[in-house]
Amino acid sequence: MKMAKIECCWYIGESLLPWEASVAGTLARALIRSGVALHAYSGAGTDLLNIPGLLSWRSMHTMERAAAAGIRGRLWHLWGTPPSWWGMVRLRARTVHTRFSMKTEWKGHPTVFSATECSGGETYIPPGFEVKVNWGGEAPGEAYQGDESPLCLLPGETSVESDYSSLLGSMGMNFKPLGRGGEEAMQHLSSGRTVLLIENPNSSLSLLSANGALMGVPAAAPRSPLMDEFLGKDGYVHFDPAAGLEEKRRLLTLLAGEGGRAASAAARRHVSEQFAPEKGAKKLENLYLSLSGVKK
Repeated sequence: MKMAKIECCWYIGESLLPWEASVAGTLARALIRSGVALHAYSGAGTDLLNIPGLLSWRSMHTMERAAAAGIRGRLWHLWGTPPSWWGMVRLRARTVHTRFSMKTEWKGHPTVFSATECSGGETYIPPGFEVKVNWGGEAPGEAYQGDESPLCLLPGETSVESDYSSLLGSMGMNFKPLGRGGEEAMQHLSSGRTVLLIENPNSSLSLLSANGALMGVPAAAPRSPLMDEFLGKDGYVHFDPAAGLEEKRRLLTLLAGEGGRAASAAARRHVSEQFAPEKGAKKLENLYLSLSGVKK
């Protein structure tokens, strides 16, 4: 007896940062290859997602949007912050939700990308990463070129920006705090001379680090279960933000040199082996089967 085809509608919210959207797009393509009928809508751009058949929600006229939210599909997957009309979908369809901020309330069956952060009520979905990630810049994964000064990116919030700027400047390194500058992060990651310094690891920045590892970008962060999960215990330089000036200088020198390259190579192997897109797609497919009542 032939198994009924799984069908799911996705809404990918505009709150997603580029590296988060990249993971969602990778999993979507893997699901489509496995035979899932995926109907995807994006609340923001579509380039980074690269999902076949993806529709921009903003491009649709009012009747199209009303029909999609009010009629189409009995299983929906929300990515990120819910739109104002999400309640209409929940009135009539079963829903799955993947969030990237702890501030966002669950608005569907909860799914997370980190086994470390997974509690009893959530479903763990292994994230998917692809070796050749196009961030819209130059060829990714280039090695450091000659004596070019490395660029140290500091994503996330920090209260000691000026301290890092002075220290890195004295070492001949450029420094760029990012905050939530996702597009800028993507461009720099592809430059071939970038290193990542993550003061406060979280699941989103761990995704950024894993994407960076596939392009040869070394990362430094405090030792944490999250970073161990995404990059492997040897896949990043262990950095203590509370360390003294000379110890920070030693670790940053290590990050920009052979130590960083060795850690990046280990991280690349770990990400490639542990997070093949097919793994996450299979978990999603099984979850969709369970929620939709489709028999295997």
